[in-house]
Amino acid sequence: MRREIILELIKKIPGITYNEIVRKTGLSNGVISHYLIKLLDNKEIEKEGTKRGKYFVKKIPKNDRALITLLRNKTNNDIFKILMKNSNDVLSVTKIKTIVKKSDSTISVSLKILQKNGVIERMIMNKSTKLTNDIGYRIYNKKLWNTFIIKYNL
Repeated sequence: MRREIILELIKKIPGITYNEIVRKTGLSNGVISHYLIKLLDNKEIEKEGTKRGKYFVKKIPKNDRALITLLRNKTNNDIFKILMKNSNDVLSVTKIKTIVKKSDSTISVSLKILQKNGVIERMIMNKSTKLTNDIGYRIYNKKLWNTFIIKYNL
């Protein structure tokens, strides 16, 4: 019963962390550790990362795991959702920062990571000037990401 609860949670929320499993199940650390070890030994799930490991069912491809992990970061996810909601627009860094309410450096790091991984693309908003505040971002491929969100419950 407990094993199934943990396995179903990992299926429902790919990339879930140990602490999230504890919070969502209400089970003790010992019980969760025991069943995670059993599931890992039986090769029903896999753990990605060492510091704050993320748990996935085996059938999720490695590339998708990296993107899921990326989008499970709150700031990355907030930026992603804003850009998905405004997918027809290119949003400036200032606009994104105002909505997300994070520091310039936090927003900058998240935007670079999302861009590097092909989630968003950087655009020049006003081609007549070459000012840095004329740079904006948008979702790279909305159809693909809509499918991804639905498939992995993000």
